[in-house]
Amino acid sequence: MPMIFSDSTLESFRKILHSPSLQIFAHPDWGSHNPAHRELLRAEIQKHTEGKNLYHSVSHTQDLGMFALCESPIGVDLEIISRVQDKVVARVSSNEELSVAPSAFALWCAKEACFKALKTFEQPSVVSKISIGDWQNIDSQTETFTLLNSTEFKSSSEGRGIVRQISQWSFCFFVIPS
Repeated sequence: MPMIFSDSTLESFRKILHSPSLQIFAHPDWGSHNPAHRELLRAEIQKHTEGKNLYHSVSHTQDLGMFALCESPIGVDLEIISRVQDKVVARVSSNEELSVAPSAFALWCAKEACFKALKTFEQPSVVSKISIGDWQNIDSQTETFTLLNSTEFKSSSEGRGIVRQISQWSFCFFVIPS
């Protein structure tokens, strides 16, 4: 399986997200270009979760699919940065969110990952109800964020997310610690 994140990067993600159990898996065969990508993803998730009490989340683009496993509710998003349209992000975001986010693609990915993690609680009907903020720059490719309105969804905490840009991709992970 191709390595997207080094062991040290994954360990850093685990610390930032307060999730020592976080596991991330990705493969080109899980991209939507492959008609069997959904079955392959389901089989791989089953293999890694059988007999374990783990949450999972899935995301894919045409050329890459990924999933993450964690002992806490998790959401992931994977995007090709050039495909994220500023006007679409503006339609689902407040002016304040747009003014403090490091980029439109980071905000989009953060909202998508939060939306997925909230399915365990009271997931909103649309991503525009999710408020993202408290952005912190880690390095030239990485920012962290929180879900500002977590109580509206009866979430156990505001959670913590991380967005990482690698080449043309944006990867986002959001965990709500139990």
